[in-house]
Amino acid sequence: MITIALSKGRQLKDFIAFLKSIDMTDWSDALESVSRELVVNTDSVRFLLVKGEDVPVYVEEGVADLGITGSDVLYEQNRHINNLMDLPFGYCHFALAAKEPKDVYPVVATKYVQFTQNYFDSIMQPVKIIYLKGSVELAATIDMADAIMDIVQTGTTLRDNGLEEQIRLDDINARLISNKHAFFSKNTKIQSIINQFKKVGA
Repeated sequence: MITIALSKGRQLKDFIAFLKSIDMTDWSDALESVSRELVVNTDSVRFLLVKGEDVPVYVEEGVADLGITGSDVLYEQNRHINNLMDLPFGYCHFALAAKEPKDVYPVVATKYVQFTQNYFDSIMQPVKIIYLKGSVELAATIDMADAIMDIVQTGTTLRDNGLEEQIRLDDINARLISNKHAFFSKNTKIQSIINQFKKVGA
């Protein structure tokens, strides 16, 4: 049996819609029936429902053979996993946001420390990064930071907090990843799943 680690929340809903679009209704029906379960079994696969940041950990450790997570999560973590394919959901992008445009942003609040540091290194500007786990908009709203680096889908949350996207950066989407050992030991089953996922739009 193949074990797949999935991110709970919005990405799970997007994955269920994706499964329906490619007629994998046995999987989508099983996932739609979930209330508080963290493990969901079907005849062919076992799903582990975890926090998005933890998906690559379960895959790297071999607890899960496959995982579905955002490219933003993979960017922040240097995990020894296989990045197998892009998936057609979870679209958003990194953005630097602030109350108003400035020439420099000396202090930036974010949960994406690696991406933020790499960006400011690339433009050769020094930056102090304040690491926050959630509600990063508040840091710029109350002037604890000059700007925030976050992922943006519609920009509504930014606008609701008096912020505007100043610089649009890398695009983000969902990715299918695998454990390195499982990719070889369970290759036939994994390749079958990849082929099914490629049916979208076909």
